[in-house]
Amino acid sequence: MNIPADRLPDQLARGLAPLYVVVGDEPLAAQEAADAIRAAARAAGHGERTVHTVQGRYNWQGIFASGDNLSLFAERRLTEIRIPSGKPGVDGAKALEAYVARLPADTLTLVTLPGLDWKTLQSRWFGALAKAGVVVEARLVDRAALPAWIERRLAKQGLSAERAALEFLADQVEGNLLAAQQEIDKLALLLPPGRVTLADVEHAVVDVSRLEADALADALHAGDGARFAQIVTDLRDAGEAVPAILWQVTSAVGLLLRLKLTVAQGDSLPAVMRTLWGRDKQRAPQIERALKRLGLAQVESALADLALIDRQAKGLERVGDPWDTLLRVGMTLAAPGTGPAARRTR
Repeated sequence: MNIPADRLPDQLARGLAPLYVVVGDEPLAAQEAADAIRAAARAAGHGERTVHTVQGRYNWQGIFASGDNLSLFAERRLTEIRIPSGKPGVDGAKALEAYVARLPADTLTLVTLPGLDWKTLQSRWFGALAKAGVVVEARLVDRAALPAWIERRLAKQGLSAERAALEFLADQVEGNLLAAQQEIDKLALLLPPGRVTLADVEHAVVDVSRLEADALADALHAGDGARFAQIVTDLRDAGEAVPAILWQVTSAVGLLLRLKLTVAQGDSLPAVMRTLWGRDKQRAPQIERALKRLGLAQVESALADLALIDRQAKGLERVGDPWDTLLRVGMTLAAPGTGPAARRTR
């Protein structure tokens, strides 16, 4: 069964499948789909969680071993198999086919994959996954559908917006759902429940030092740690709210992750760079240098830390200061010579 990510809640409400495969290039949709599956698994009593991240020469026997170790009285388990490159290799393909042919009892399995090309979607191993479980497609939202998507998200925050405001927001985020959600969270923080006008949206966007937030993304991509630290200090001293600028940094890091995963799937870096558009296209030289400087694990870790900052800013995480965490994330990503290419030259 193949379903778009926005239909997943309905499917989960009807009962859990033994296997879910989340696949697609939209980071927010993929993240929310995986989170929803994890939450449903916990609610159904799958208290033990095992995560397998497939990278390099992976020992696939570990997945079978974890599935065979359930005792008669063991609690239900959630097993996650993450394949960031989307390419399990010959041994991995055979292992996945064998695994889904005999899914372990009392175990819900979640496989996460990036967007796959048509050839991979027709492969035997992916076909085996699709036949054994539910494929959740984390699809990109095109420009025409984006205002309606934003409107539904605003409604969950008790907000409704006039058409002009929705169109303005859609133009600002340039198709990036992660950035769109950050804007929606920002409006919910700054405005009371009710009607949102174009003037409200324009004021919110302009009034949070957009130029300085843009400069944070530029400094991160360019590897300019000193500039990043200075901008963070200035914004904090000016009394800016962290959620009001966090979406810009999250958008920049999310873009790097999407591009790194695409390269990991086998696309060439020049080809990947040609997919940029809007403001990102203008930043292409800095973005390309960042991709060469940083490893995939660094970018994934930074995105997790940005989610931590969001929780800290909202008071959901009592340990740590969001400004300090933001500074640490930026300085780590902006530091020169931290990626694989730099290590090879030492």
